[in-house]
Amino acid sequence: MAKLSSNVAALIGRILKAVMAALLVPLIIGLVAGIREGLEIGSFSGGTFGRWVNWGVGSYVLLHTLLYRPAPLFRASHRLFSVIAVWLFGGQVASTEQPAGTGRSKGKGSKAVKGPVHAQGSTLVALSPYVIPLYTVLVCAAVWVLSRWLYRVFVDGPAGFLIGVTIAFHWLMTADELQQQRDRWHLETYLLAIGLVFVVTLLIAAACLPLAVPEFSFARALGDGFARAQAICAAIVKRLFL
Repeated sequence: MAKLSSNVAALIGRILKAVMAALLVPLIIGLVAGIREGLEIGSFSGGTFGRWVNWGVGSYVLLHTLLYRPAPLFRASHRLFSVIAVWLFGGQVASTEQPAGTGRSKGKGSKAVKGPVHAQGSTLVALSPYVIPLYTVLVCAAVWVLSRWLYRVFVDGPAGFLIGVTIAFHWLMTADELQQQRDRWHLETYLLAIGLVFVVTLLIAAACLPLAVPEFSFARALGDGFARAQAICAAIVKRLFL
C-alpha cells in the first residue's frame, strides 16, 4: 500500500510538472514579445535597440552552431555562482563537472578526486547557478559607466549588440549543459527546468536593461508581457473548451 501511494504521488508530481512546463510557454512568448516591443526605441547609433539586440542574438547563434562554443567562459560564471549557492544553501548544489558522490574516486587512467562532491538537494537549488546571466549584467553595468564619459552614438549600437550576444550565449550554453544531465531527470522535469531558467534569466536581463537603455521601461515591458501571456492562455482555453 505504501509503495502504491508513493507511485501515485510520484505520478501526480510528474503531471503537475508537465502542466507547469506547459503554462510557462505562453509566459515565455508573452515576456519575449513585451520586452522586444519595449526595445523598439530609437538608438543614437542608428536603427532601434531591438534591431541591435536581434543582430547580437543572431550572430552568436551562428557562432555557436557553426564555429565555436565558448564553454570555458560559461563554466567560469557557473563556478562562481555555484560557490555562492553552496554558501547560501549549505552545500546542496550539484556539480556539472563531477559526478555526485563523496570521498575519492579512483579509476584506471584517471586521477583521484579528493574531497566531497556536493549532492543535488533539489532541482531548483541545482539550477540556481544557471539563472544569473552574468555577462549580460556586466555588459549593462559597463555601458552605464561608459555612457558617463562617451557620447551615446558610440555606445548604443555596441551595447545592444553585446546584450544580444551575451543573453544568447547564456541560454544556449545553459541548454547544452542541461542536456548533458538529461538522463538524470524525467522529460517533464527537464522541460520545466529549461522553462524556469529561461524566464528567470529573461527577467533579470530585462531588469538590468535600463542601465544600458535608459528609455527602456522594465515595468511597462513586464506588464505588456503578462498581458500578452494572459491573452494567449485565454485564447487556448476558449479554443479547447468553449
